[in-house]
Amino acid sequence: MSAIPHRLPLVDLRADDAEIGRYAALLDSLGVALLAFAADDTPRLRNVAAEELLGDSTPTWIDENGRPLRDDERPQRQVQATQQPVHQRAVGLRTPASTAVTWCRASAFPVFAADGSLRRVLLLLADRQHRGRVVGDRQQLSTHDPLTEVFNQRHIDILLDDESRRARRYGTPFAVALIAIDHFAARCQAEGEEHVLARTARLLCHSLREFDMIGRHGADSFLIILPNVRVNEAMVGLERLRESIETGSAESGDTGLTISGGVSEYTGEDAPALIERLASLLASARESGCNRLCVDMDLF
Repeated sequence: MSAIPHRLPLVDLRADDAEIGRYAALLDSLGVALLAFAADDTPRLRNVAAEELLGDSTPTWIDENGRPLRDDERPQRQVQATQQPVHQRAVGLRTPASTAVTWCRASAFPVFAADGSLRRVLLLLADRQHRGRVVGDRQQLSTHDPLTEVFNQRHIDILLDDESRRARRYGTPFAVALIAIDHFAARCQAEGEEHVLARTARLLCHSLREFDMIGRHGADSFLIILPNVRVNEAMVGLERLRESIETGSAESGDTGLTISGGVSEYTGEDAPALIERLASLLASARESGCNRLCVDMDLF
């Protein structure tokens, strides 16, 4: 087994503690921390990877924006409250012994008793840096675009669906942007398609937060998911991103790489409708002269 579980744990949802222990050992081999809690949040088990990640101290939990999480916002507490799984949430952990933050993907799952009551909650913490080492090349190619090294369209669509489910369940906002390279065909003819796409992807990734998600979405476009922010907050960072690409391109002596984009916020619609709205906003940005972002004003 070489992949970290994404949608469901590799353990029966009515597992006894012996099976959970075997699952914990399996995750140790992948470098994934597992903590098991009783229904009242009493700790019951942690594997070796969890001991290495957390140590003996109680960490401070941090959200995608660097803010401390309340106790009821922690993934295992959300499962205890709703009895529904939490998938691939971005969290940071800071221990009292260090000022550095360890960023993880957190997933939490319920385990039920025979009568249907909640018996255990399993919390999985995958260190992002470690995950990059343990996931093989085959899985990396299945989720990432080999040219730009960002997520491919199939996987960014999966992540958009996951973020939409989290927003519906917990009421957490997220913004999303469809970014395209201006005058793409002419730039590719002058510089080569691979060079243009790879350089743009690097510039975009450099300007995003640690847990923003970006993937290719069409020939010349990138879809960016910005968790836990409203569209007005997202516009501040995205406008800074647009300006940094324009400035960086000019300073490097290039012929003037610029981007345009459509920016909106999730409002409960399905993913295709949201993408269609973004594409319409992107088209408006291009029709207005390019090198600009067009935002859904109905959200203000």
